[in-house]
Amino acid sequence: MAVYCIGDIHGCYDEFRHLLEEMAFNPACDELLLTGDIIGRGPKPLDTVRFIRDLGDRATFVLGNHDLNFLAIAYGFKEPKRKDLLQDLLSSPDLEDIAEWFSRAPLVFRHPRVPVCLVHAGIIPEWSIEDALAMSREAEETLRQPVTRSRFLQRMFADTPDRWDPELAGIDRIRFFVNVFTRIRLCRPDGSLDFKNKNSPEEAAQEGLRPWFELRKPAPADSVSLVFGHWAALAGNCHIPGIKALDTGCVWGGRLTGWRCDTDTFYSVPSGYSIPLIKS
Repeated sequence: MAVYCIGDIHGCYDEFRHLLEEMAFNPACDELLLTGDIIGRGPKPLDTVRFIRDLGDRATFVLGNHDLNFLAIAYGFKEPKRKDLLQDLLSSPDLEDIAEWFSRAPLVFRHPRVPVCLVHAGIIPEWSIEDALAMSREAEETLRQPVTRSRFLQRMFADTPDRWDPELAGIDRIRFFVNVFTRIRLCRPDGSLDFKNKNSPEEAAQEGLRPWFELRKPAPADSVSLVFGHWAALAGNCHIPGIKALDTGCVWGGRLTGWRCDTDTFYSVPSGYSIPLIKS
């Protein structure tokens, strides 16, 4: 049995299927771990969702910021934008089931047998993997209960708080967890988080910002590999031992990238899709 991780698909269904062929993925015995943002901005979100759902327990994905955007729209707390290209999902007869499926996805996932931990964006330096899993479960419970999910989705879109404080409570606490796991890229010198900057680390360094993964303490040799997506400007370039960056910007005209855990083998296919210039 092989376990494969794949970076942000963003509804690029054809490239996704092409990558699975390159990997020789066998759903009868292999597993897929997906770094989130399985939809959003790409051409075939419904095909992508249906294929992943049909894989059942052979596929696991963590929630990304575009997946959460879809949830806010699906539950009526945000208006859809044309550039997100979600219409075939939103008009699907099984929209309710799809939204429920998304709402039950984890924010952080550690494989029970393979030393791999999956998150969409990252984990702040102050938290261990165990800390992140505990905080993920806390946020996941909020998203899985209809009443607390509604309260949170109404107030999800904000950049505050931008600094960890164990005394955080209520919506602020859950929003911080969700923002870290689905949006983090860069940290300021004072330890606060910058949720706006999407540049490369080299460009961000000119503003005194550093990537979250450069500030984490080196993991023990027998620890898990931490796998993330979200940051297309990295182009997969993260040379920190034990951390794998898999978002190589397929939806932006780059590539879709995967990684086989046991052999440390990377796979990549080019994008055949150019994102349309839609402003609203």
